[in-house]
Amino acid sequence: MGIYEHPILQDVINAQWFSKKKKSDGIVFGSAFNPIPDPVIALVFTAVEYAIKQWASGFLVSGSQFSEVDYHDVYKRHLDGLEQWRHFSTRTAQALARHQQRLYSFGRSRAGFHDVPERAKTRFDNAKLARAAAAIRDASDEE
Repeated sequence: MGIYEHPILQDVINAQWFSKKKKSDGIVFGSAFNPIPDPVIALVFTAVEYAIKQWASGFLVSGSQFSEVDYHDVYKRHLDGLEQWRHFSTRTAQALARHQQRLYSFGRSRAGFHDVPERAKTRFDNAKLARAAAAIRDASDEE
């Protein structure tokens, strides 16, 4: 998955949505973050691009703002990239689903919660479903 597996993604998710223990947005609004949705991933990488641009000269160059007007196209490019990866093949879709679940699980652990959230206990575990689905060969692989 290349760029979308960079460790900065987990670092930013942890700092932004899982750093306040039980008051973390990722915990309080767990159903919105489990698994970590595409818009969150796209937002993180859009913010990273903004930060890189601010430091491109080797020094912090302030003046521009992180705004929708300036960064909508960057955000949309990341959203489209995630969607393209999801639809490239069954395996890439499964890999992305596993990655998004892992991002949530690690964030939840960072906030001090090591148990499985109640919502996940009442249905099939996405990570297990993704592993089982990955074991199934695509019909195109057999041709």
